[in-house]
Amino acid sequence: MKKMMILLLFSTSIVHAELKTLDSQALREVEGQAGADLSLKFSLNHTSTYQFDDGVGGVCDKTANNNTGLGYCHLGLSVNKRFVSSRVQGANTLWDVPESDPTLANPARKLWLVFKGIQGTVDIQKLGLDGVDLVYQNDGGIDQIKPSMQLSLDASMPILIRNFGFNALAIEQDDFTSYIDSNGKVVEGSASTPPTSGYGYLKATTYNATNAATSLYDQGKETGFVGMRMNGNLAIQGKIMMFGCDSSHPRC
Repeated sequence: MKKMMILLLFSTSIVHAELKTLDSQALREVEGQAGADLSLKFSLNHTSTYQFDDGVGGVCDKTANNNTGLGYCHLGLSVNKRFVSSRVQGANTLWDVPESDPTLANPARKLWLVFKGIQGTVDIQKLGLDGVDLVYQNDGGIDQIKPSMQLSLDASMPILIRNFGFNALAIEQDDFTSYIDSNGKVVEGSASTPPTSGYGYLKATTYNATNAATSLYDQGKETGFVGMRMNGNLAIQGKIMMFGCDSSHPRC
């Protein structure tokens, strides 16, 4: 036991390390590796087979009541000062007169640009994340080394795009009126009683045998005038380096 203890003490006594300052040339000769390969997949309103999830129990269930299925799979944009006021034609009241400045005395219905059935899957199979040294020359022509973060993409593992887009584009209007107050704020319904339903961007009307009797293709689909769907593989080869900028860099 004494011999083992003496040997242990002897072995620890000869261990020695010294920290040294490295200049730019010495740092350039140091080799190392650190990083990770990431895979990211973004999926919106899709099933596992990249189809629009509007089946029974799906995220965009088209059988759900009160538009709580399809209606909540919309993207609505309200453009500034786009309203319609009413006019009487015979026994009917039509809301189709353009209006830009509705008032409390003469309110109007707000218009929405609605993308219906928004969906898509984007699969980034490989995104390289590395820490690397960026070598550049300062204003005096002397090489400088700056730590940076590098993002890289490999063309052999392209970005997969599947059924990315929307089913229909439509212009919808609220079922209630709004007006612009003296401060330029849009007041929906009335100041004391805001609406709880009837928003144009939630309308999920579909084509059927009555409004599309000659088009079996459209029946069952949401009303609108155009749709978009993208599929493809995006092959990108390259890298992006991000680093802190200071006075030693000629572009800072």
